[in-house]
Amino acid sequence: MPLTYITIYKGADGRQPMLSDEERLTVVNVVASTRVAEELDLPDIAIQLNCEYEPEQFPGVVYRVVEPKLAILMFRSGRAVCTGGKNEDNIQTGIERMIGDLRNAGIETWDLKDVEIEVQNMVATYSLFYPEDYGEVARMDDINTKVIDEEGGGIRAATDEEVENEDSRIRGILQGEPLAALPRKLNLNNLTFHLPFDKVEYEPEQFPGLIYRLDYPRVVCLIFGSGKMVITGARHKDEILEAVEQIKDELADLL
Repeated sequence: MPLTYITIYKGADGRQPMLSDEERLTVVNVVASTRVAEELDLPDIAIQLNCEYEPEQFPGVVYRVVEPKLAILMFRSGRAVCTGGKNEDNIQTGIERMIGDLRNAGIETWDLKDVEIEVQNMVATYSLFYPEDYGEVARMDDINTKVIDEEGGGIRAATDEEVENEDSRIRGILQGEPLAALPRKLNLNNLTFHLPFDKVEYEPEQFPGLIYRLDYPRVVCLIFGSGKMVITGARHKDEILEAVEQIKDELADLL
């Protein structure tokens, strides 16, 4: 799962503007469920729509959407589970396209207006960054902090797209370079002593991240030493933002 790197743009005064939590948050997967018919003839659907169907291995038909990139699992009960969306609009588009293809193939479904879609899970990534006015510098070279030199001087964090495309300008941060507005490193061993002990799991020999379970909103947050977090279990984006704010408040003394 790709993690999020944030581009820091400079304003006319040369200062880097403060980014909101929402701007630093990236929803990477939305899982939603629905029901589109009383019953579906899966073998017929697999033939008509040229879908993947291997009932010996999985009881559903896999219907794929290219744009937006989604996978929709259809079951004999008429239920469908859509995964891979980046937002609820993606899910709506995918379900509408699936229903359209089913009807064009002569397969009966409910009217679109009668189809209810319910988000079951959202997965998002969030990066903790040093403040724009942070005065400390890197104590050593770090190839894991991806930066790009700006034309007017200074450095900025590489974007997710630049990292994925292996942009040739990307390099690691060097000892003595300013850390302001760059991803923040975390001491996970230290965090285990500052977060509620009954909500935290940290076994670095088995998994490199700290698992933090929140009661409200009821989500699970995976926190990594790089300052990146993966938040899962939410049903709405507002719940993810609320979780981020809560975690930031609890880590305020450490960050």
